[in-house]
Amino acid sequence: MQLTLTLSGSAGMQLLLLVSSLLLWENVASKPTAIVSTDDLYHRLVEQSHNTFIMAADVYREFDINFAKRSWMKDRILPLCHTASIHTPENLEEVHEMKTEDFLNSIINVSVSWKEPLKHLVSAVTALPGASVSMGKKAVDMKDKNLIILEGLQTLYNRTQAKVEENFENFDFPAWSGLKDLESSDEDTHLFAIYNLCRCFKRDIHKIDTYLKVLRCRVVFKNECGVSTF
Repeated sequence: MQLTLTLSGSAGMQLLLLVSSLLLWENVASKPTAIVSTDDLYHRLVEQSHNTFIMAADVYREFDINFAKRSWMKDRILPLCHTASIHTPENLEEVHEMKTEDFLNSIINVSVSWKEPLKHLVSAVTALPGASVSMGKKAVDMKDKNLIILEGLQTLYNRTQAKVEENFENFDFPAWSGLKDLESSDEDTHLFAIYNLCRCFKRDIHKIDTYLKVLRCRVVFKNECGVSTF
């Protein structure tokens, strides 16, 4: 049996407009950066990066208090973060000399280099005996927010270019080689690997947050702001 619903002209038009609005909203929601002005995008990214840094600091602090071993300071050498090879400005002179697109490219390098490590950090933290629910949730939020920040950074970068949009997936980013230690059956090695991921992500998201504030000062406020420290 086929059920046919007949609508009056007015009701039918209202339904059509509703469906059209829903489809338009779906399309807009799937690409939130496409309809945001550059100024607003900088404001949103600064807010996201700042909140992500706070979460990263919380996760690092909780791990350091509850799981880190003081013996690591004398028995182990802290490894360089896997993003250490990415050139980023280290002082105000370098900041002022670096073009905006080069600045954004460096930050994108840092952010995209954390896509895979953060996935593994989430798995490790959520499976860690004794870790709080809050710590696990913050690790998940860090991973998700990094992707949001990365999308925004890529949008800003492409808006500075007159050429075709860059395919960032084809870039040669620094590889993370810590998976073996992270999955080690040796508890000390496993915990030390988690510690280094927490430590390095806190360091890098602080960089991203600082640099975004510097770029916002340059692009949005035309350098009329008080960002002056590194």
